[in-house]
Amino acid sequence: MKHKVDEGASEALVEAVRRSYEAYARGDLEAALAIMDGEIEWHQAQGLPHGGVYRGLAAVRAAVFEPIDAEWWEDFRADLAELIGCGDHVLVLGRYTARAKATGTRLDVPFAHVWTFRQGRAVRFRQFTDTRGWVEALGGPD
Repeated sequence: MKHKVDEGASEALVEAVRRSYEAYARGDLEAALAIMDGEIEWHQAQGLPHGGVYRGLAAVRAAVFEPIDAEWWEDFRADLAELIGCGDHVLVLGRYTARAKATGTRLDVPFAHVWTFRQGRAVRFRQFTDTRGWVEALGGPD
């Protein structure tokens, strides 16, 4: 995995994001969410069944994290390829992989996540991904 940090970027923020994804990968949701501010603004890609903007960690848990395993996916993963720090932002590039519970169809699409930090806490998350790949795997319209 590549790792770049611009001069103004905080190595600590990049490492915090890396640890968050690693925690999620091992099934430790509490540790994954630990970098997030309680009032985080979460932008889930439009076009997804749960796309839109969520405010606050409770809303993010309920609308994003809880349905991933409970309703939609088996073996869901967000694998990192590259982390790039730039000031108070961290860009994460990677791939989502999973198998849809309802259809058995495999998901394998790229993503870009942009994290914004204030005083060491993630206050905004923006997701960019192949929403058509998600919808098709889940059995949605062509």
